[in-house]
Amino acid sequence: MNIMARSILLVGKTAKAFGQSIAVSVEKLPLTSTGRMIRRPNTARMRCVLLTTIFVIGCITIHERGVKRYLMHDAAKDGELQMKPTYFDKEHVCANALPYAKMHDPREEEVAVFRDVHIERAGGMADSFDKVPPEYVALPPGSNVACWDCSSRSGECMNPTINARNVVKCSGWTSGGDEAFGDDDEDYWEGDPRRIWVSYKEYEFLGTKRTVIHGDAAAFFGFFPTNFGHCLHDNFPMVAWLKSVVPEHTKFLLPNTAMYKKLLTFIDPSFVENRVYFFDANEIVTVEGGTLTVAKADSLIVGEYGNTLFRPLRHWIFENHPEHYTQPEDKVIVFHTRNSAHTEHGRVLEPQHEQDILALIRAAMEKYNRKEELVIFSGQDGAGNILPLEEQFDTFRRASTIIGPHGSGLANNIWTYPFPTECNERVQMLEFMAGSDTPQVQHPPFNGYYWV
Repeated sequence: MNIMARSILLVGKTAKAFGQSIAVSVEKLPLTSTGRMIRRPNTARMRCVLLTTIFVIGCITIHERGVKRYLMHDAAKDGELQMKPTYFDKEHVCANALPYAKMHDPREEEVAVFRDVHIERAGGMADSFDKVPPEYVALPPGSNVACWDCSSRSGECMNPTINARNVVKCSGWTSGGDEAFGDDDEDYWEGDPRRIWVSYKEYEFLGTKRTVIHGDAAAFFGFFPTNFGHCLHDNFPMVAWLKSVVPEHTKFLLPNTAMYKKLLTFIDPSFVENRVYFFDANEIVTVEGGTLTVAKADSLIVGEYGNTLFRPLRHWIFENHPEHYTQPEDKVIVFHTRNSAHTEHGRVLEPQHEQDILALIRAAMEKYNRKEELVIFSGQDGAGNILPLEEQFDTFRRASTIIGPHGSGLANNIWTYPFPTECNERVQMLEFMAGSDTPQVQHPPFNGYYWV
């Protein structure tokens, strides 16, 4: 491929992540007078007043769905995350500006198409890489959550393509039958892959078992939870963000996939051991004695939320993996090759073309006296076995530059050091992407990790 994009990894200042054990006795969020759900806002459009009573100081939240009430002690965690950039750039050399990635292509028209697509995708991030957070709601005790799989009963499902893998549909509902996110909350029709939340009434018959969880809980199930890259950039950012806004004792209900368990255990084994229940597709989980918090992203690819979701994840990773390499001789330039037995979905460079690129990299390293080691990363060892996560982490934590075709191997950039003190310390990334004239390679065009 001759279409390349360069992106700079954007980072921000850390906030404390929570990893404590689940509390036996928990403080309940108040319900409305009818016992209905509490809806938290997804924007900063809120006004707080002090309602002085003997027991409660409350906060009135005003948004398009009316007025709801919740405890002031939790208000600081609601809405926008209070996280500041790691560094202050006086000259705005690193200021966020569209496009975030620079396209390198000899065809001016292709560069123009990329810019238009990029700006359209950016949406609310035209001036900042911190998009407005997703909406989330706290359902009252007795509420349920489930994610569906119609694979074995497709003839009975309204949407037979649902498979809890790359077509993910879930439901959240109260004991009284209120939906967490009904049709009034959705911008997409049920068959649209961007719509995750659907009515339980159409799929509850799929339920294979019921499980009761006691105490406050939060649930999430995102796109492609069985895939390495999609776990890291389309699932865990939401998990980390939810973890930063719910009380510390909250238990997490997450999809029971081997990849979820493997990656989360590496990131934070204590969190997995003490706060996570992994539930199966078609398993209905009921939360008793506490609230059930669920969130609705406006995009199937949550990477489009930028730092809003990725910053909490990168800070969470750093809390448990604080390694930092500062000397040039300790760092590496990573070339990601997809010429391996474990590669799926194509986007493999022609072997001779790949060797030509490597020769150019080596020549440039010599010309500019770069001290780093060049590492050719395929995600596997010489025998064809997948590398342990510890080795993958160490390679990318040492990286000063990452080069290669778009694919899950590049999702390892999530491990890079998140706290540079100035612009030139940030990891540089050169990514090869399919363009508008190569839909047979990947569609839609310009899929890349410049969001991350």
